[in-house]
Amino acid sequence: MKVRAPNGQSLSVEGNPWPFIGGWAYNSWLYGEGGGVRFNVSPAGSSELVSRELGDWARYKVREVSWNSGRIVSMEDLENGGTNLVWVGPHNEVSSHLGGVGVPLEIFLDMLAKFDIDDAVDGLTLLPRAGSGLRHGKMLAVNTIDQLCSVQITPIAEAIESIPLTEGKRVRGGSMWRVDDRDEKGALRTREAFVVNDSTATSIITQQPEDPKFISVVSSLTCSLSS
Repeated sequence: MKVRAPNGQSLSVEGNPWPFIGGWAYNSWLYGEGGGVRFNVSPAGSSELVSRELGDWARYKVREVSWNSGRIVSMEDLENGGTNLVWVGPHNEVSSHLGGVGVPLEIFLDMLAKFDIDDAVDGLTLLPRAGSGLRHGKMLAVNTIDQLCSVQITPIAEAIESIPLTEGKRVRGGSMWRVDDRDEKGALRTREAFVVNDSTATSIITQQPEDPKFISVVSSLTCSLSS
């Protein structure tokens, strides 16, 4: 599987013996002179689907307009005083959360206007336009193998400080370390396989650490980002 990440890099994920539940979702941080902003990029319709599944949709005040071959959707959370703003394209969507309600849609339009957005089946790129003063910073790619584990990928440059000093076990995808999360009584809650190679750091997280399927995924999954 090869897809496009929001920063224009190509993300390659190979060796997973069981399919992912859907397309990749990304947290992408953009930085400029005025600070940073985080955009979420995910398959079209994800924000509404997740809101409905969590039971949040009913309390939202929803506004919608057409823009740039897609839709701008404002989901105001009057109870908690926040607004999710989403551009929904033919294949993917871009969203950001702003504090407050009654947020003018023009604020989100002005944010998006600083980017060239290319929405395609293999992913969406969100590239700052010349003169915008913005640059891509941190990025996190997320997907799930149904009822088994989540997979979270970051560029290796963002994970240098997280790499253990001990030598990892060699697996197909790189060097692997095991990280267990236990409760106050010592019971295992989740297990993470942290796999590092020349271009990515990948966290494979499960609540079923002894499941042979999880061990198979850890042994075979290979993730890489183009330079």
